[in-house]
Amino acid sequence: MERKYIIRLFIIGLLMCAVFAASCAPKFNPDKPPWDTCYGAQGEHPCDFSLVDQNGDTVRLYDYYGKVIVLDFSTMWCGPCISAAKTVDATIEKYGEEEVAYITILIENSFGKDPDLRDLEHWANSNGIKIGSVLGGSRDFLGSGEWPIEAWPTFFFIDRNMVLRGSAVGYSSYTIDGSIEKLLEEPDTGI
Repeated sequence: MERKYIIRLFIIGLLMCAVFAASCAPKFNPDKPPWDTCYGAQGEHPCDFSLVDQNGDTVRLYDYYGKVIVLDFSTMWCGPCISAAKTVDATIEKYGEEEVAYITILIENSFGKDPDLRDLEHWANSNGIKIGSVLGGSRDFLGSGEWPIEAWPTFFFIDRNMVLRGSAVGYSSYTIDGSIEKLLEEPDTGI
């Protein structure tokens, strides 16, 4: 009898340790990320930014920590950008909203000007974007040199640990899906 009692206590102790350890796991704080530097180069942590989305809400890049991120820099006058936009929600649904974030940053409206909230709403509505985020950027946003844009659209792929893992110029569903799938297959190494 005594041996069964000791084994039960041991198992209960192990379970309590596991629960305690899980609850003490570090949480990501976007205001104090665990890295000291940021830069928009492959293998680096991109710098955080805050932009307004199609709903008028402020969205931060670091809000999506823990998800694979597709970051799409587009303009409203670009045909391939429109083709990409029409697939945003289908892409998110294919891989799961819990796993993937698809963020479009509009740099120019149809007249080459900075997009305003009406432009963001129009882009989301006309392309059927209900899940993805459409953010308003500007050419000033690109002036930092952090995001090397060569053409429209340009995509950046960020892993769950907020590391920039690759980029693609031009729209290709094959490239987007392949990049997402590759990053989803990788283990989450945590903070």
